[in-house]
Amino acid sequence: MKFLVSLIRVFVGIFFIISGLVKVVDPRGFSYKLEEYFAPDVLDLAFLIDYALPLATFFVIFEIILGFLLLMGLWRKFTLYSLLFVIVFFTFLTFYSAYFNKVTDCGCFGDALKFTPWQSFGKDIILLIGILFLFWERKYIYRWISKPYAYTFLSLGLLFSIFLAYRGIWHLPIKDFRAYAVGKNIVEGMKSAKELGLPQTKFKTQYTLRNTLNDKILKISEEEYMGDSKYWGDQSIYEFIGTEDEVIQKGYEPPIHDFVIYCNNEDQTQKILNEEKVILVITPFPLEVNEEARNAVTTWLNVAVNKKIPQIHLSTNENPTFGLPTCLVDGITLKTMIRANPGVMILEKGVIKNKFHWRDLPSQL
Repeated sequence: MKFLVSLIRVFVGIFFIISGLVKVVDPRGFSYKLEEYFAPDVLDLAFLIDYALPLATFFVIFEIILGFLLLMGLWRKFTLYSLLFVIVFFTFLTFYSAYFNKVTDCGCFGDALKFTPWQSFGKDIILLIGILFLFWERKYIYRWISKPYAYTFLSLGLLFSIFLAYRGIWHLPIKDFRAYAVGKNIVEGMKSAKELGLPQTKFKTQYTLRNTLNDKILKISEEEYMGDSKYWGDQSIYEFIGTEDEVIQKGYEPPIHDFVIYCNNEDQTQKILNEEKVILVITPFPLEVNEEARNAVTTWLNVAVNKKIPQIHLSTNENPTFGLPTCLVDGITLKTMIRANPGVMILEKGVIKNKFHWRDLPSQL
């Protein structure tokens, strides 16, 4: 029994540490995920949206510390109750998301690893069973090393977590797991499964109809609907309500989608991706750009940048900023491209050569 407790203890502890680490490098990314959960059509906790970033930062650091506490055998009662509370809460959350198809990715491992809602729920059930077992057999949980060493490891883990969180909020994340990381090719990332010769996602379309005589709702497959004119012909007693697509076989999905750049109401995406070199100043939240950030970027563009390099401002509205031509891009795409407001991205033939937070702009480009 002691061996089994130790095995599960190590598994749960390491799982929580890794899960926290991949999120703590990018607290803003996890805060965006919390905003999805807080939305009116999900949990309807809109009053928490303004606190998403501090909540995200606290939670990911707390997750790491719980992992260390479990491995070190410290604060046993507090640790087990906290683990139980956290996993019960997230088991409910992932089940809710999966059952009602509300949030399609739980964000459990940030952008490093994606789970479907039901995979996330299954993962949480396994963790819940493991934590319940540890709670039941908690008498076998004890320190493996002396208390001073245990607290030293705990303190180092806490300090390292705080440093990573600070770095991810005030600068760019140390590790970028997204499709817009430095070195990625946007053109390649946009290619479909068909273009790459990879398996495509297969869907089954279901038609929803209403019988106008008895007001009953009928759901049939696409084959049934198209194969019988009684459902759609001029003399049909059925009223078309809508269709719903169900994934029957998951295929390759391009990591980059919805990347479209509109300049003066024209799609300039390919033109910009074909540039030998272009500087993109990105503001995902234009109304939240503070004066310090605005001045830093404007000064940098005027002093440090070669004027021969094309410069474009990407935003969600056309208000002129930084003295640059402004092009429109979807807001979700912009905040995925860079975790800064504003930030700078250097593209060469569609390849991301570098990215900078407005606090870390190079002295010369």
